[in-house]
Amino acid sequence: MSSGLSLNDVTVVCVTYNSTAVLEMMASTLAPFRNVTLIDNASSDGTTALASRLIPHAKVISRSFNAGFGSANNQAMATVQTPFALLLNPDCVIAADDVQRLLNCMQRFPRAGVVGPQNWRSEKVPQISHRKAFFKPDKCNACTVPDQVVSAEWIHGCCQLIRMSAFRDIGGFDETFFLYYEDDDLCLRMAKAGHQCLLEPAARNFHKGGASSIPSLRTDFIKRFHYARSRQIAIRRYVGSAAARWHMTKLLVAAVPAVLIYSLLLRRRDVVKWAAWGYAALASALNLNVMPGRGKIIFD
Repeated sequence: MSSGLSLNDVTVVCVTYNSTAVLEMMASTLAPFRNVTLIDNASSDGTTALASRLIPHAKVISRSFNAGFGSANNQAMATVQTPFALLLNPDCVIAADDVQRLLNCMQRFPRAGVVGPQNWRSEKVPQISHRKAFFKPDKCNACTVPDQVVSAEWIHGCCQLIRMSAFRDIGGFDETFFLYYEDDDLCLRMAKAGHQCLLEPAARNFHKGGASSIPSLRTDFIKRFHYARSRQIAIRRYVGSAAARWHMTKLLVAAVPAVLIYSLLLRRRDVVKWAAWGYAALASALNLNVMPGRGKIIFD
C-alpha cells in the first residue's frame, strides 16, 4: 500500500556528542535522506568538522554548551520544515525502506504522533522496543517481537518517527529531563493529548547501544547519575511525591553499603553505579541543583 509520502517528507535529526567513532556508519545510513539535521552537544573530538565532511548535505548545528538530550532535540526540531522528523541515535542503522514503512504506518493511523520500528541488537537478537508505562507492572519481560502494529505507552527513543504537528502540540521534549526518561515522558504526554504511540514491527532498526561516545568510568558515573535523577523526576510526576520519596530513601539507604561491598570485591563498575545513584538521591533529598559533567554527557 502506497502512502503517498516519501523520504522527502522526513527530516532526520541526530544528536551527537564525541561521536567520531560512528560517523562513517552514520554517513552511510543518512545518505538516502535529503533532509538531515545534526546537532552536536559541545563535542571535543572534532565531531562537527568530521560530520560536515562526511555528510555534506546535512545541516550541522554546533552547541557551545550541553543543556541535555531533550534540549538539543528541541533546538533541532524547531528548524524542521517537513511534516515528519526521524529522531535517530548516532549508533543506529536503519534502511530507507524501513523509514518508508514507518511513513506508511503514519499514513494508515492519522492519530499517530510517534511510530517506532522494532529495534535489533543484531540480525537475530531483538531489543525491547515498546512496553507499558514505566510505572506499570509488565509481565512480559522477554523481548517478544509482535507480528502487527501495536499501540504502546512507551516507544524506544533511539529511533522514532515523529509527526511534527503532534510534537508541536505537546511542546516538544520536557527539558527537565537532562538525560533518560525523556522518551517515556514524551510518549505519555502524546497519549494524554490524544496522539497514538505505535510500534511498526515490519520496520527494522539496528541499534548497537552505548556506542555514541567513548566509554569510561567517568562517563558511566554521569550516565548513572542522570538515570537516577530522571527516574526520580518521572516517579514524582507520574506516581506521586510519596513514591518518589520512598524511591529516594531506598537509594540513600542502599548506596553506602553497596559502595563499600563492591569496593572490597574490586567491582569498579558496580561501585560507580551505586556511587552515582547515591549522589543523585542525596542531591534530590537536599534539593541541590547539581548536574555533574554538564557538557560531558552521552546518551544510550
